[in-house]
Amino acid sequence: MIIHFCQSTREPSVILNKHCSICQFREQCKAKAIQEDNLSLLDKVTPKIVRQYEKKGIFTVKQLSYLFKPRKRKKRAKKSPSVNHDLKLQALAIRTGKIYLQEIPTLARQETELYLDIEGLPDLNLYYLIGLLVRQGENIEYHPFWADDIEDERKIWWSFLGIINQYPDAPIYHYGSYDLRAIKILDKRYETDNQALIDRLVNVNKQIYGKIYFPVCSNKLKEIANFVGATWTATDASGIQSLVWRHYWNDSYESQYKSKLITYNQEDCCALNLLVGELERIKNSSDILSDIDFAQTPKSQLSEAGEKISSQFEMILRFANVKYEKKKISFSQGQLVEGRKRGGANPSRPAPKPNKIVQVPQVDTCLKCGYSPLRLMETSTTRTIIDLVLTKNGIKKVVTKYVGFHGYCIKCHRKCSPPKILEFEDRQFYGHKFKSWIVYQRISLRLPFESILELAKEQFKEEMSSSRITHFIRNLAKYYSETEQSIIKRLLDSPFVHVDETNFTIEGVNWYVWVFTNGKYVIFKLTETRETDIVHQILEKYEGILISDFYAGYDSVPCKQQKCWVHLIRNLNKDLRENPFDMEYEGFILEVRSLIISIMEAVQKYGLKKFHLQKFEKEVNRFYKDLIDNKQYKSELTLRYQQHFKKYRDSLFAFLRQDGIPWHNNTAENAIRHVAIQRDISKASFHEEPTRNYLVLLGIRQTCRYQNKSFFRFLFSEETDLDNFKPRKSRQNKN
Repeated sequence: MIIHFCQSTREPSVILNKHCSICQFREQCKAKAIQEDNLSLLDKVTPKIVRQYEKKGIFTVKQLSYLFKPRKRKKRAKKSPSVNHDLKLQALAIRTGKIYLQEIPTLARQETELYLDIEGLPDLNLYYLIGLLVRQGENIEYHPFWADDIEDERKIWWSFLGIINQYPDAPIYHYGSYDLRAIKILDKRYETDNQALIDRLVNVNKQIYGKIYFPVCSNKLKEIANFVGATWTATDASGIQSLVWRHYWNDSYESQYKSKLITYNQEDCCALNLLVGELERIKNSSDILSDIDFAQTPKSQLSEAGEKISSQFEMILRFANVKYEKKKISFSQGQLVEGRKRGGANPSRPAPKPNKIVQVPQVDTCLKCGYSPLRLMETSTTRTIIDLVLTKNGIKKVVTKYVGFHGYCIKCHRKCSPPKILEFEDRQFYGHKFKSWIVYQRISLRLPFESILELAKEQFKEEMSSSRITHFIRNLAKYYSETEQSIIKRLLDSPFVHVDETNFTIEGVNWYVWVFTNGKYVIFKLTETRETDIVHQILEKYEGILISDFYAGYDSVPCKQQKCWVHLIRNLNKDLRENPFDMEYEGFILEVRSLIISIMEAVQKYGLKKFHLQKFEKEVNRFYKDLIDNKQYKSELTLRYQQHFKKYRDSLFAFLRQDGIPWHNNTAENAIRHVAIQRDISKASFHEEPTRNYLVLLGIRQTCRYQNKSFFRFLFSEETDLDNFKPRKSRQNKN
């Protein structure tokens, strides 16, 4: 690569990076980058990120700035979003010259404040200068603690602590993680055990990173502080330059270098003081300052009259989206007033007229004390249940009234209801089959609640609220909890288990749904994060083979594994199309293809039989010897896949060594696709408990599907053992 550049007459493209600070050509490269408005001007932009944006036609910081789009946080989100630096927003701040806020700073200023900056020599493990700026109101005093050598370090540490202890309640501001790390090391090195000091440290960078975007290219103190008015005496002052000055002083002991270092340290402390003052200004006045804007909710530039017109138009739009019969709207005095519904809570439902009346036997034994026999009472109890029955040509609604007499226990003086009546919940209107019909519409057909309610009204003349559907799902999930446990047992007895996961929004926050299946039995689980704790929990004592994609979380599961070749081939093919001129990678792909094609032909001809597949072990070993273990590549892409094949050598070819092990994870993907479709078609956010109940029933539904059994008829049968439930008979053509 270097020889190629040396022989070429073409000047290489500019990419600024962290090594530029020690390069002799840094000024020329930076000048050219500024002239080009190069993307690498932005801190943390790597060559890989540059290539990604170039593929999208983005070559300059200005172009990148137009990609930023404000996004409102979902109202139901329980957690704050993770703090990340947005390059697009940084580019926008540079283009507009404004400060953009993702969050308003939360610093609480005090009358007395301390500002800390520490200089050190990493190669000597020496902290030679501790600078402390004390601000009390308008008075500012700077204290430098200088160490000539490692023996002086203890002295300056104790001197520093002496000043710090004079202001026990003052916050100690610093910038970045270096100072905190230095304080912890010195505290441990000299056994001062000063946790109170560490607790007082305030990292100003945490108030800025990902939250406040100044119109500068990085979050380095010098760049931001320079923007707010800080200056340095030495034009080349920097952390790298301070190391040079200190080494010059070590060699010559010339006072000019010591003076430069102390001045540089003092000016860093002063710059930090200025920056904290700027954050206070932002905190107190961000809503009125023209040079500050909010990233997700930009300030309106309308006049007072324009604001009034806009608000009235908004009211008209809202008026168009509500039903006049349900909500009354008034536009008087520029306000939107919505009327309330008349009436209070939902009225009690009258008992429907029964199709038949069933007399149930009374209870013989007291359910509390066990006394028998009970005295028959004249008072009766009833329960009217609406249910469905399957007929030859469809489904019919039936209303059954159960009537029974109370029994009286003369021992504990308790009135006991008949057992059949106790089978039903208090205020229960609907039977198991009606609930099953509702649940089937939601789980299998993915119908929204409104459509299910409309169907119930149209077909059975039953009106209910959407909360009834949630209740039915919860009720049946509890009823079939034993079914789920039996499915888990069947999975753990199988020779292999597929696993996959997908994100799922719970109250505005990303959660994850996991699927476990062996192609015959399926379960789903919900977790708050993508951590694989649930996989470890389910497969704690599993001795079979886990089939999964290449998500790193699966690597720690303590069982044999088979990685999905479909995922690998997709990635190989995608990278081949995106890098058509990488000839080394293309040659590598040809070798991979030659290996896997011959194996797939054998799978297609003989099936997943170890007897026919184990012979390919020699070809696999030869592939690794010639192309993975003993070959050096130059292409970044090929090197990445070389490491990939090394890491997953055993788990890529487990299907060669055991009968019946699939070489792909399509079974899990097909099982979880139902969840992904439901997630995409349901615009509203879900809640945790209803989602867990939904997943219990969905696992049973997918199990029925994989076993060619009718989920609908299984629910109607009231059976809980799937293995005892007979599959549906396939239709055969009669000749």
